[in-house]
Amino acid sequence: MGLRDRLVAKAMTNLPDHRGALIEALGPGDELLGFTFSIPVAYETGSGSGFGTARLTGLLINKVTEQISKARHISGDGGSIARTLPRDASVSRPMVISRSGLSIWDFGPTRQTFPPSRLVAVARRDVSSITRTGQSRGGYVQIRVAFADGSFFDYRAAEHDLYADFWPAAESFGSAHVG
Repeated sequence: MGLRDRLVAKAMTNLPDHRGALIEALGPGDELLGFTFSIPVAYETGSGSGFGTARLTGLLINKVTEQISKARHISGDGGSIARTLPRDASVSRPMVISRSGLSIWDFGPTRQTFPPSRLVAVARRDVSSITRTGQSRGGYVQIRVAFADGSFFDYRAAEHDLYADFWPAAESFGSAHVG
């Protein structure tokens, strides 16, 4: 084992056990089938920076960009499942597929807050599909989660060996790993 292998092995042993924490948080009545870290594609923009006219221009650009992105990556009426999902993208969060359905969890801004808190839970019967729709930057793929009410929400999901069980679990929704 070379120096690089020893360093990687040491770094991997120091990673927090997100999988174990999620299994424990789901509890004995539910089973984790797969998960990946994800962020919304149509995230809420910040308040902008700068002063005076520059700040106002920044705010306007942010709002226009947010509206365009929201129109392309979220569908459904105001009360639809997709419209109720959080759009904060300050940190990627685990998207969990379990026997009971789909949930999104929060480990805090540095992914170090244990136990995690559940932000969203959608019953299995309300998830129609989870489909890979394209490649994204930085080790993420774009996926679309479609719901039984006809709405959908796009995410950027991490694609890594640590999350290899995500796509087989997504297939349980009749989903596809396209591309």
